[in-house]
Amino acid sequence: MRRIGAIAVAVLLTLSDALPAADLVRVVRYKLSAGDLASGEAAAEEYRRTTGADAEYLDAVGWLARGAQMLGRREKAAGYAAEVRRAIPAEDPALLVPLGAAIEVEGRLRLASDGRGAALRFWETELAHAKDPSLRSRIRKNMNLVSLEGQRAPEIGGTGPRLASLSGRPVLLFFWAAGCGDCKAESGKLARLYAQYAPKGLGVLAPTRLYGSGPGRQDVTPEQESAEIERFWAENYPGLSAVPRPVDTETMVRYGVSATPTYALVDGDGIVRLYAPTRLTQADLSDRIEALLTESGAAKTR
Repeated sequence: MRRIGAIAVAVLLTLSDALPAADLVRVVRYKLSAGDLASGEAAAEEYRRTTGADAEYLDAVGWLARGAQMLGRREKAAGYAAEVRRAIPAEDPALLVPLGAAIEVEGRLRLASDGRGAALRFWETELAHAKDPSLRSRIRKNMNLVSLEGQRAPEIGGTGPRLASLSGRPVLLFFWAAGCGDCKAESGKLARLYAQYAPKGLGVLAPTRLYGSGPGRQDVTPEQESAEIERFWAENYPGLSAVPRPVDTETMVRYGVSATPTYALVDGDGIVRLYAPTRLTQADLSDRIEALLTESGAAKTR
């Protein structure tokens, strides 16, 4: 078995000699998904030897930091996060992904060793210095994962109804982006939930923000992007035309929407009962919505 493993690594190293840029991260992520940190490390090491520590390499190192942390290899995770921070001493628009990964891993390591308070203090400090909305959102996401549930829901900005106006009703928040394939894949589920539960009192809001780009990632004006948001929703979210779609960057940052879709479920008292920066099953959402509607109905009869 050891000989087979050695041969596999040797083959990977041979392939790494010809790895084109943009393929290293794919290889590293594939290896990490199989729990094979060593092969991912080998690929990154060989890439750096032949290509250098470019943006692709640093992105891969960010993934190695995350993979090592998830696999319980704390010293390696800390080392990779430190490598990224040394290479990116200041916020760089071209290197936000690896920088965000390093900040995420550093905080999670503090969470594991020193507790939630230490992690939140670290992330608060990083947030105070971060400028780009995507980086701020990623830091907030990590903070929200350990602190938002059970707290009062941040208000929703942009045009349209506020959470305060829906007081007494549970509200499902669906944070999305035009052009997001994973968001689009949720449309049927959302339509079914809306049809089933809106008549029973569930409020649904679908906040998003302007990203500065349109189809094909070409630069667009805010007016053009706003029109694209409306077009995309109308074409891809049938049965949901009545759902308000507030557009507000600060809302997306405050809810930590670095990944779309992100879900949050708020109870009738305005308290966050679910925060999930990922896709969810219809069954899970239904169970949670049913529970809040039951609570809400019980509260009204008291």
